[in-house]
Amino acid sequence: MKDMNRTRRTGRRPNSREAILDAAESVVADVGASHMTLDAVSAKAGVSKGGLLYHFPSKQALLRGMVERLIGNFAAAREREAAGLPEGPSRSLKAHVLSWSPRNRRREKLMAALIAAAAHDPHLLKPATEAYRKAFGEFIAGGLRPERAAVITMAVDGLSILQLLGMFPFDADQRKSIIEELLRLADEV
Repeated sequence: MKDMNRTRRTGRRPNSREAILDAAESVVADVGASHMTLDAVSAKAGVSKGGLLYHFPSKQALLRGMVERLIGNFAAAREREAAGLPEGPSRSLKAHVLSWSPRNRRREKLMAALIAAAAHDPHLLKPATEAYRKAFGEFIAGGLRPERAAVITMAVDGLSILQLLGMFPFDADQRKSIIEELLRLADEV
């Protein structure tokens, strides 16, 4: 059914690699990254285990593929948000804040599972570290003070981690006010 929904949205069926990543995300959301098996993913994706191994030769390679896709999704969300913002030195940073703004429980569950997996294999976070470094460079490229950009990105990261851990103490209106304040801070010189 998920594949049919994707076909309706995009007009094309997902390729095997994307179907495998979709299935892996579903399995991880259900049982966690440590309990994900290649057999469960291949069955859920409707591909042979050999087909899965062609794209992802190990469980670690599949987890890394999931991390890389998540990073790509965040970058795409930032680009979508930036497209609706006026030019200026804080445009990229504000797009970052806005791309984290809507709650996405599925994304949060997946991120929590991948972070737990990274506790056992810190190398899984290497692509995320590189993407973070690159994004921060974009935030300050327009002349925004690095200290201000750092404070804002750390605030966004803190909000998202609190959400991941189920410790977020703010209601929806307070959350909205916090996001608005971060956007105001991004515009201050």
